[in-house]
Amino acid sequence: MPHNDPRDAHADGGGPDPGAATLDEALAQKDALLHEVDHRLKNNLQLIASLILLQSRHTTDEAAHQALKTVLERVTAVATVHRRLFQGDPLRFDVADFVRDLAGDLAAAAGRDDLEIALELDHVTMPASSAAPFALVVNELLGNALKHAFPAGRGGRIAVSLADRGAVCVLTVADDGVGLAGQPPGFGSTIVKLLCQQLHAGLQTADAQPGVRTTVTVPMTLSDAP
Repeated sequence: MPHNDPRDAHADGGGPDPGAATLDEALAQKDALLHEVDHRLKNNLQLIASLILLQSRHTTDEAAHQALKTVLERVTAVATVHRRLFQGDPLRFDVADFVRDLAGDLAAAAGRDDLEIALELDHVTMPASSAAPFALVVNELLGNALKHAFPAGRGGRIAVSLADRGAVCVLTVADDGVGLAGQPPGFGSTIVKLLCQQLHAGLQTADAQPGVRTTVTVPMTLSDAP
């Protein structure tokens, strides 16, 4: 009389696979950990932004007030990147959507009805490791143009383009404002240079006559380097 070994059912696929169950548990734990990290980071960024805003409201010195406002804009840009990453693919960053949102936010904050921001954006994604530094580059260039290119009473246009060139991503921010006018580079320019070094990106700034044109070329093959 044949003997039925219960192990035969597992061998024939008739029972649960312990290996699959273990893998499912590991994936569930990893997903829970990722969401916990996301939650904590989001709370920390909100706390930092709140502290900067509170300090800004209690600062009477105008220069310090403007400096804190600029820092808050940078923190907000990083927070926006983080939110977008965890709403979509956490490994890839949709640059065009971010630039579109940032341009709207900065334009609203500037409160200038006499300025036009024209966008020409290819669909570009880059590794998440490059998202924050690239977002800060966009924030600095566009923010500087809005703040410094057009003195009160002078309207104008800022053109922002994002081009997918395959091996590279090319960002251009150009305005028809007052130009460099012999002004020394500010702290924002130093930040852009440091961020471009981190991205292995080329950086060119030129007098557009009128205005200023800045081009940032990011090699996509290197942009995920630490």
